[in-house]
Amino acid sequence: MIDVRENSRLGHLFRPSPFSPDRAYWLDGHVLRWRSGVESGALNLSQVASVQVILPPAGQGTARCIVRTVAGRLHRFSDDYWFGWNRVERHRWGVREHRRGTFLGLVAALARRARKANPAVVLTYGPGRGRPFAPEELDRARGQVRGDARGPS
Repeated sequence: MIDVRENSRLGHLFRPSPFSPDRAYWLDGHVLRWRSGVESGALNLSQVASVQVILPPAGQGTARCIVRTVAGRLHRFSDDYWFGWNRVERHRWGVREHRRGTFLGLVAALARRARKANPAVVLTYGPGRGRPFAPEELDRARGQVRGDARGPS
């Protein structure tokens, strides 16, 4: 079931391959909620240990975010949306779209709220060990993104 907040300003819908179900992540106060097909869950932001953002230049790769919890569980999401074989998207099957606008909006708010909920959270930018970053950097990157693809109406 789709939650209306998935399409909110702090929601992001992606599909990592044409054969996988839609996945959605959204913020609901200090809780990160997600849905993958029919499964769903929630994570209190005070349980976030680290947020890693990998953001290649636009058009040169897939942006990714990896959230690690205190218990060691990983949540991964990207800006890729592959159109699937359903009635609404069939005419664009196999086409990939980058949804960087909604991705950056969610990740910037997630980093900001996670840091507020847990001051010990580690925010890293880049692959591997990366470098520390401030959520404001993502706000600047988001300002450079034109359009905000939210998917089919």
